[in-house]
Amino acid sequence: MADGKTLKEQNAGLIRAAMIGHMIAFAWVAGEPLRLLKMDGPSLASRLETLAAPGTAALGLILIASLILLGMIHPNWRDRLICWRWRDPLPGCRAFTRIGPASSHVDMAQLAEEFGPLPTDGAEQNRLFYRIYRVHRDEVGVLDAHGRYLAARDIGTISASVMPILPWLVWWASGDAGRAIAYGLALILIYGCCALAAQNYGYRMVQHVLALASAGTRSV
Repeated sequence: MADGKTLKEQNAGLIRAAMIGHMIAFAWVAGEPLRLLKMDGPSLASRLETLAAPGTAALGLILIASLILLGMIHPNWRDRLICWRWRDPLPGCRAFTRIGPASSHVDMAQLAEEFGPLPTDGAEQNRLFYRIYRVHRDEVGVLDAHGRYLAARDIGTISASVMPILPWLVWWASGDAGRAIAYGLALILIYGCCALAAQNYGYRMVQHVLALASAGTRSV
């Protein structure tokens, strides 16, 4: 693992960037962008000062979402929120029934020979996949896909957690319901993109692990 850091530590910069992006987007939308572009320096400073309270509230919400809510939300709920599956949401739960068979570089027959009859139950698939993953987790392709999965999942979770509140703050700050609705729809779009990205990265991680295992590079 690079520099002895965990994947979450390596993703910390991306999480902070997402937080800052949410803060800037909120301030921009709530601050009436067309007016801001036309204001001179003193007027702009005065306007930003009037927005200090909602802006601080938004930043505080984002910080809480990243530092506390991510810790308070059970990982199963995070995975359900991002993978759009209530039961067995983790990508490893479909490792041997969907992902492996659909991957041309995964030898399912070799996996069955090495590990015996491959499970079809989601929880059992994930348990076996995790055993295999532990052997190959430091491989470059696995690390890259896993790190990206975690980053997209956490950024998506943050976006989902602020969706119910920030549009209301925009409406409160600007008095423009249309702008607040448009901002809320943008947050939904960001969340959806993050969820799709996380799903694809999770799929890719499972593919890499199974390909390495079926190639017989190591034994579990």
